[in-house]
Amino acid sequence: MRYRRSQMHVRLFVGLLVAVGLWAAPSPSRADQRRDYMLTGLPAGDRLMLDYLGTGARISFEHRRNVYGRSNDYTLGVSTLFAYPLAQVEATASVRALWFELGLAAGYRVLWKNLSFEPGENGAYCRDCDRPARRVKDPLLGSGAGVDDFPFAEARLQLYAPFNDYLVVTSLFAMRYEGLAARSYDWFFTTVHDPGWMPRWEAIAMFKHRDLGAIGPYLMWSAIPRAGGHDSEWAIGFNAMTRLGLITRNDMLFITALMRPGDGLYGVHSYFAPVRALIVYRVTLSL
Repeated sequence: MRYRRSQMHVRLFVGLLVAVGLWAAPSPSRADQRRDYMLTGLPAGDRLMLDYLGTGARISFEHRRNVYGRSNDYTLGVSTLFAYPLAQVEATASVRALWFELGLAAGYRVLWKNLSFEPGENGAYCRDCDRPARRVKDPLLGSGAGVDDFPFAEARLQLYAPFNDYLVVTSLFAMRYEGLAARSYDWFFTTVHDPGWMPRWEAIAMFKHRDLGAIGPYLMWSAIPRAGGHDSEWAIGFNAMTRLGLITRNDMLFITALMRPGDGLYGVHSYFAPVRALIVYRVTLSL
């Protein structure tokens, strides 16, 4: 009996190794495109991008053209997002000169899962607004949340620094405006804040390999508008991406996660942890 169990464990272990090997090794039919292609830069052209977000879907159109050579370009885009708590439309425009990119975005969001809270007692920012209280107010697939709609906008400056064939570093500074109601939960930044401008800085390092994809640390600082001022907050996590290969070319699996240990306001309340996480599968179609 013990021998049979050992044999079964060995077979399971070998099967796991074979599965991992088949995933990691590029098949002949897919070897023409790198698994880290999304970090090598997309050529000029028109594209339709289809994203599946787990609890929603996004459709984006992008128009990209070169300016003064192939190292510079401009991009115009429009997208629509429909998800479990909200829907939105957004227009974007950006200009890239070598490693620097300046971008603008503006849109409008409608929430049918809006979570707004009353002021707290004894100087507290809000009452019953931490993750456990939000789970009670917003049960999964249940009713009880309110509605809201508001505009948002963002201006950003981004630096891309490709060090070599295996490392890309990017840094981004953005000024974002959110017009949500006071003391409301932000489904994108997964915290509670007031309307107003929200400065943000992000730093990302991606270690990449053509046959595997890319993974690396992710650091974010933001100044959250609350009670007439701004609270400085840091979050740390990781990003990972790879060409999944469900179609011949230009598909991508993207995973991002940020956490703020000890922060009762931060995070998706259904996760039971101070974590903001998202998994996206994207298909890019050339037009």
